This record gives sequence, C-alpha cells and structure tokens, in this order.
Amino acid sequence: MASSAQKISAGYDSLIAEAMAVLKGLQFSHNAGLWPCVLETDAQVVVNLVKGKFDVFSEVGLIIEDINRLLHSVPGCVVNFVPRNANMAAHNLAKLDLSLDSDCFWMEEVRPSVVPVVLGDCPI
Repeated sequence: MASSAQKISAGYDSLIAEAMAVLKGLQFSHNAGLWPCVLETDAQVVVNLVKGKFDVFSEVGLIIEDINRLLHSVPGCVVNFVPRNANMAAHNLAKLDLSLDSDCFWMEEVRPSVVPVVLGDCPI
C-alpha cells in the first residue's frame, strides 16, 4: 500500500483536478515500482473516460490520453471507481493536499492523522 498528497496547480475545474490526481497517482505508483496496481478514485466521470473507447476532444482529454498511455505501457494496472463513503482515507488525503506546502509520499504506511480513517475503511 502506498499513498501520496500532492499539490495540483489552482485554476483547474474539478474534472481536470480529478483527472490530474489519477495521473499523478499512477505516476507515483509507476515510479515506486508498484505495478501491477489498483488505483481507486471517487471520480466516476474520470473512470468512465479512462475506460471509454472514444476520444475526448477537450482539455481533460489530453490528461486521459496520458493516463491511458501510462496504463498501456505497463500492463496490469486498473483504475476503479469507489464511492467516497467507501474510501474516506483518500478523501481525507485530498483535503490534506489543500494545506501542504510540498508533496508528501508514504510507502507501506499512512499519515498518522489518517490511520483511524484507514482502519474504518477496512472490512471486518
């Protein structure tokens, strides 16, 4: 398990920010050698665009192309939709991103403030 909290430049709409978060997550996973991987996001529209068989001719389409290029370069990684209430740890990390001055990465551990939320997400 690994997680990160990374700054994304302001000025994007929410769809672009969500797509950038997926791209950055995949890049982190790839750079850390965590392949194959399962990346979970509560951004249903982004997951649909990534899994879609059509081109997206908009600003977000360029990000989706980068995501798909990365997914196809190293097989075995999937991007799945998970409702926010089923993955509160990711939601809390996203809120943390707003207060960070620099990017943070965790390997085989989680940020201490997120531990109770991670345990709450674990099935019994």
